[in-house]
Amino acid sequence: MTEGEHRLITIPFSHYCEKARWALDRSGVAFREEGHLPLFHYLANRRAGAGRTVPVLVYPGGLIGDSTEIIAFADAARPGALLPTDAAVRADAVGLEDDFDRHLGPATRRWAYFQMLARPDLDTYVARGVPGWQVRALRLSRPLAIAFLKRSLRIDAAGAARSKAKIDDTFEQVSELLRDGRRFLVGDRFSVADLTFAALSAPVLAPAGHPFALPPPSDLGPVAHDQIEAWRATRAGRFALRMYAEERRAVAGAPAGRVAR
Repeated sequence: MTEGEHRLITIPFSHYCEKARWALDRSGVAFREEGHLPLFHYLANRRAGAGRTVPVLVYPGGLIGDSTEIIAFADAARPGALLPTDAAVRADAVGLEDDFDRHLGPATRRWAYFQMLARPDLDTYVARGVPGWQVRALRLSRPLAIAFLKRSLRIDAAGAARSKAKIDDTFEQVSELLRDGRRFLVGDRFSVADLTFAALSAPVLAPAGHPFALPPPSDLGPVAHDQIEAWRATRAGRFALRMYAEERRAVAGAPAGRVAR
């Protein structure tokens, strides 16, 4: 399998894209990443024949436009790498993945966007791994792009507060799971459950091992800084950071060398 055979269309800093990227890396599926800024990715998706969301994996003979389906595709390349072979453990892992996808992912995205959208000085973090023309266009269209994102994702103070409550609830549930000292959320090996929780928590934890660096808490102001540190200090937060330090770092690719410009 060569790099050119698989193409992953992403918004590089997106946590759902990181979920798919991590899965492909974990399973040893070679791919070329094509990163775009939010909204600018629509054209790339349309050219590929996909819908409006990313990630999109284009491979010989087809495409996949959902991170969960990309995980299944990746696991098929190396069975057991992400989806446990034991039926009961697999059901538990997939159940957690689905819960994180539906609740944690939208909440961490909204909370993080709320902290960042009013800060043009943080645009360097979202502009990594994308074509230069998109970065230049963002400077000109930023007010319109921000207004569209806020409207479409309902990003405001009330939404951020609701998202914080959902994050707190998920972190509490995961912390309770980990209370017995287990190393992984289900079974005795790293699985899709661990990957999904860690990847979708990344926007509010800024783990050091993320392939595309996220703003450190110190750059986000005192309120956001203290909240991120509080989440990091929970049992769930420490677990997600450990997944990045141990599991993600072990299979991390080199984004700068494989991103299509």
